[in-house]
Amino acid sequence: MLKILKRYSVVGVLIILCFFSAFIALCNGLLSTVQASKLIQKENQYAYGNELQATIRTAKAISPKTLLKLMNSVNTCNIYLENMEIYFDQIDSVYRPDIILQQNEIFSLPTTKDVSDLPAGFLIASTSNADGQDELSIHGKTFSIFDKMDAEEFPFITGTFVINAADYFEVFPEALSDKKEITLRIASSENDVYSAYSQIQKNMQKLLPEAKIYNSDIVSTNSVFQSILSQENLISLGLFLFALINAIIISYYWVVVRRREIAIRKAFGASNFSVISLMAGELLKLIGLSAALALAVQVLVWTVQGNNIGIQGSIFMIVILLLSITIAVIVAMIVPVRYILKIQPSEGVKL
Repeated sequence: MLKILKRYSVVGVLIILCFFSAFIALCNGLLSTVQASKLIQKENQYAYGNELQATIRTAKAISPKTLLKLMNSVNTCNIYLENMEIYFDQIDSVYRPDIILQQNEIFSLPTTKDVSDLPAGFLIASTSNADGQDELSIHGKTFSIFDKMDAEEFPFITGTFVINAADYFEVFPEALSDKKEITLRIASSENDVYSAYSQIQKNMQKLLPEAKIYNSDIVSTNSVFQSILSQENLISLGLFLFALINAIIISYYWVVVRRREIAIRKAFGASNFSVISLMAGELLKLIGLSAALALAVQVLVWTVQGNNIGIQGSIFMIVILLLSITIAVIVAMIVPVRYILKIQPSEGVKL
């Protein structure tokens, strides 16, 4: 390595600097990918297995009492009322809570308690809004906090609140007065959501024969591949491509200034393959050094920041870095290979 840098100091330093910045960006992009994939896996872990959206359309607004009656005899799945707003007296913001119309299963949320039935007068909140509080006031009515979810460990539940529909309508009795379309979410990890939908449909025929109900599936899980399309990854990919373009230019310059050396090697019996292998090996060492330096710097930064990616994340990052080094060497050798093949042994005497 030192011999290469001594003989080709300008080219060697340029290649190292070029790829050092690219690998720094790549390491940051990979860190964001690992962290995002961990979060998505956690979110999928606490997602319902099946979800169905049901839309009820009526000629006139449904009363809260009628809506609650519609849920009678629906003894499977959890039924939520969607798109309803709520505000707390001591929290300066408006939220759309999970309003539970019918609970037949444990909530698919990172709660610390076994919430098989949320009691009246209680709600579930995330620590992002209710940390340090045991009660919350909604429009003058006080609710006790049944359980708090850790928003720091599970950021996807930030701002989440779960409240019973009966409690919600007690606080907001006119919530449905101007709505002729109501959206329900039927969710379950244990039962068939369509059976619950059919039961609601049967209840509607008795209570609201003029109303119509429609359904559509909900994709409730996120793919870990979504984490690849992050801003950090797009930036790191752009820098890596920029480094590859520069490497092609630098390697072309490198082989041009070494033309006589290559011709002399061929004159002494070196094959095209051996010359190409020699240059590829030198590029591999320089690009590998760039990757090693970038990784060492990033590990130091991550240690100071307290980032922990775990064994699985470390293996993923090392594999991607090795793959990136391989791609960089192959791409950087595209132009030099074509140039080396054209150099004749006799040129070593002429030059």
